[in-house]
Amino acid sequence: MLALAAASPIVVAMALFLARTKATTMAIYSLLTGVLAAIFFFPTPVGELLRAGAMFGPTILEVLLILFGGVLLSRITSETGAMDRISGWLRQSASNQQAGTVLVIFGLVPFAESVTGFGIGVTVGVPLLIQLGHSVKHSAILSLLGLVAVPWGALGPGTLVAADLAGLTLFDVGVRSALLTLPVVLGAGVTAWLVLRGESPRPGRLLAHLAGAAVLLNAGILAANLLMGTPPAGIVGSLLVLAVHLAAFKMGGSLVPAGREVWVALLPYAVLTLGLLAARALSSPMEASLLKRALTSGGVWLIVACLVAQYGSASLGGGTASLGARASLAYRSWIPVGIATGGFTILGALLAATGMGRELGAALAGIGAGYLVLGPVVNGLAGFISGSNTAANSMLAATQAQAATSMGSSVLQIVAVSNVTASMATMLAPSRILLAYEMAVIPVAAAPGPDAAPPTEGEVTAWIAPRLGILLAVVCTLLGLVTWVIH
Repeated sequence: MLALAAASPIVVAMALFLARTKATTMAIYSLLTGVLAAIFFFPTPVGELLRAGAMFGPTILEVLLILFGGVLLSRITSETGAMDRISGWLRQSASNQQAGTVLVIFGLVPFAESVTGFGIGVTVGVPLLIQLGHSVKHSAILSLLGLVAVPWGALGPGTLVAADLAGLTLFDVGVRSALLTLPVVLGAGVTAWLVLRGESPRPGRLLAHLAGAAVLLNAGILAANLLMGTPPAGIVGSLLVLAVHLAAFKMGGSLVPAGREVWVALLPYAVLTLGLLAARALSSPMEASLLKRALTSGGVWLIVACLVAQYGSASLGGGTASLGARASLAYRSWIPVGIATGGFTILGALLAATGMGRELGAALAGIGAGYLVLGPVVNGLAGFISGSNTAANSMLAATQAQAATSMGSSVLQIVAVSNVTASMATMLAPSRILLAYEMAVIPVAAAPGPDAAPPTEGEVTAWIAPRLGILLAVVCTLLGLVTWVIH
């Protein structure tokens, strides 16, 4: 009975998803269900709840700030044309369609996603792929495959939530997630090859190029996690892929000079990355934890980057809207994201604080070692439902940790692998596919798409879903088996 009560918030979330309910409604009703379950089945002293609030409160605030900063930065760079200048320069410098395509999948999309999150990488990648001559279907699926850096998207709030709810360090979860992401990036590369091989005169060379870029991205992310910390790892890894391709373009004579406007457009991202690294290098372990967390917070540095982007936009001629006006519009866009993510994050903290997560974890552990294979699939389902690894980890990280503890298995391994599978499953989330489709069919005067009559949303979804579904099933099962073998 207690296990059923503990599972009720998650069951409600899944039922509402199947009923095609909005994410905000899912989060609110799931949280209310969790509160009621806690009151009637898991009464907890007020003192313990206050201690849990003090423990998880900074994480929740930091996650919400990161999300708002990402939305605001995306709006500023879109309205000022900064991202258009960066992506246009890269498109012009690509030596051929293949090189440009690989650069978008494993360079530009992961970079944009690592900086801002929310699937923004798709909005950057799809128009470029259309301009490179790809169809609506191909542009949509290739941009979705570029969401391989979601564990580090928006500077990694989802990974931060997973670490805090499981009682682990962000460094450990980030490093283990990077190690486990290798099958994800390779799987994405193989899937992209299967999509493109019919168009390539040299399919073997295309496969080698995709695999090499995938491994390079993963290696850069892993190295950055080890040397610089988790938040900037996705940025650094994707920049490595971009740098290697740009060096190759220069050697081949196709690289277009960046020019002043491109450098100005890149400045906010440079400030964000270098600021995070400098703050981490200069902060002492002896400092008060809240001060250190503020100095090294991705949310704080995202706001700094927004200021740089806003007041550097005048030289780009990208509109005259004030920061307040843009922040107001960003706030409106952030509200549903903030409610959904905040609701699920508070629910995760509630599961951990009241013992519901422990009860549910113990029940799941009763499945035996087989749960080590099933657990990552469950988190993948949560990522698919919510379209967010932050929301998925908020719902299930504490439960996964309790299940691993009950079985005597590695908490780090199951939390990290669940983080990776939930992140990967966002590729298949209906909201992400819809976003990719809408970006692909928007008329672009400068680079019209190759389809005379664009396919419908249903046709594109029906074409993409089984391909990404097979990729997700294969990688989730593989990572589950790895977890079972090493537990």
